[in-house]
Amino acid sequence: MTRFLSRCIVGGALVALAAGGSNSWAIGKVKAGETRPYFATTPRPYPVGSDSRPVVWTDTIRSPGATWLRLHFTRFDLAPGDYVSIQGSGGETHRYTGRGPHDSGDFWSFSTDGDRAVVRLHAGKGIGGGYTITEIGHGTLIAEEPVLEVVCGTDGRKDVACYSSPAPTTFRPIARLLFQDDSDGAFYVCTGSLVAGSSASTLITNNHCIDSQSETNSLQARFNYQKAACKGNQQAAASNYNGGSFLRTSTVNYTGGNSGLDYTLLTLQGSPEATWGEFTATTLEPGPGSLMLFPQHPAGGLKKLGKFEDRQQNVLCDVTAIHETYVVDSFGNTTNPASQFSYGCDSEGGSSGSPILNGGASRVWGLHHFGGVNNCNNSATHMSDICGDAGALLSCASN
Repeated sequence: MTRFLSRCIVGGALVALAAGGSNSWAIGKVKAGETRPYFATTPRPYPVGSDSRPVVWTDTIRSPGATWLRLHFTRFDLAPGDYVSIQGSGGETHRYTGRGPHDSGDFWSFSTDGDRAVVRLHAGKGIGGGYTITEIGHGTLIAEEPVLEVVCGTDGRKDVACYSSPAPTTFRPIARLLFQDDSDGAFYVCTGSLVAGSSASTLITNNHCIDSQSETNSLQARFNYQKAACKGNQQAAASNYNGGSFLRTSTVNYTGGNSGLDYTLLTLQGSPEATWGEFTATTLEPGPGSLMLFPQHPAGGLKKLGKFEDRQQNVLCDVTAIHETYVVDSFGNTTNPASQFSYGCDSEGGSSGSPILNGGASRVWGLHHFGGVNNCNNSATHMSDICGDAGALLSCASN
């Protein structure tokens, strides 16, 4: 990545020029779909089946042109042992029981590819209340298609499967995040990662991605969303997890105190750290010239790694400046003083919330969130500041 502002392409995100024109800010949350009204419901109670749990009710959901579908269930209430299966056009199937993953009768299903989903209710001999679908998530983003990037010169990122050092398994705690935004009801994609903390399955991402319990409830965190082999077309087997508890957040803009760090901590259901592991944040700070790694889900697509700044892989990614204070919008709002460090590693909309790792991939140095600062560098919040703000919620090392 060559560091000349005139060659910097910033797209797929909100950009605000900083005072004096020396910096710009790109928020990398990418819109991936929209919410549309839809109605489907079962009888209440629904038909009785048998001990073999046959299909007693079917709804076929269609939304022409959708790249993926998510379904908003309300009044979801099944008898013990009964279940609902949702199968998409590509054959992927998700299964739900009881009162849904939040035990409230209200939830968004995981996404299925394509513009058609078949909902089947499998019933035994018990009496259940069934479900109602009140709206759908209509996907508009084809994750494998590129969008405009925050890249200078040539793009140095490659699929994680194309590296042997570090091994692709090093980046298993990284997840693609798909969630509904409170402000406009649309769906967006970002990146997050599992980190050691006082709560099981603690995930960290940006505040400008997720900032509430309701957005956490809508979250689908997808792990191992990557190629199975370098230069191949087959995807690895991925796993999806629902959002759990919203723990803590710090806003984007600096307004005093310890705000302005742009991070959110939340938990995931289902103990994903037992399968995918977790990173450890550190209060030890990088210095200028320190080698770094930047795993990410650019544009909500398959996992890539920023290890080099150029396509030819001649220039390793490193830290260019530390303890920076950036102007983040045209009103003169700034980040928390001296909370930022910059780097030339390439990013893209959807990379927001990615961990910036040390060169050995053993510790998290920072949380990526800005694009286009200091002549087209990118920026992260120092984990030392986030660790201080989060307190016991994060288990931060000092090495």
